[in-house]
Amino acid sequence: MTDSEAALVWREMRALMLEKHDTRRAVADATGMSFLRAKLLTKLLTGDRTVTELAEILASDAPYISLNVRELEKRDLVMRTEDPDDRRRRIIGLTDAGRRLAAKARAIADAPPPEFTTVSDEDLAHLRRILQLP
Repeated sequence: MTDSEAALVWREMRALMLEKHDTRRAVADATGMSFLRAKLLTKLLTGDRTVTELAEILASDAPYISLNVRELEKRDLVMRTEDPDDRRRRIIGLTDAGRRLAAKARAIADAPPPEFTTVSDEDLAHLRRILQLP
């Protein structure tokens, strides 16, 4: 594959993900919040985290994440608890309502585009190998 062919394939893959099948708007509409806040909730599905950990995962700064956590807390979607190992830190966790909303956002974001539903299992396995996915 030439450089220009690689660039063309990459451009088309990006367009598929970010233009033709952009789930960010669908997630925001379904959850009634910004995509970042919905994404923050989904990152808590795997376990409670500190604001610092969330900022690192989301490639953002801690004050901005803290602001968003406060807004989610006002909506009773997350709760802060004291870290038993360091009373100065707070652990952020999902409430039941937050867990339901996070699961809804995750399901929308994880739905493959229609173009993927016709790809054979063999081709998907090749794509997984090419992209070095687990």
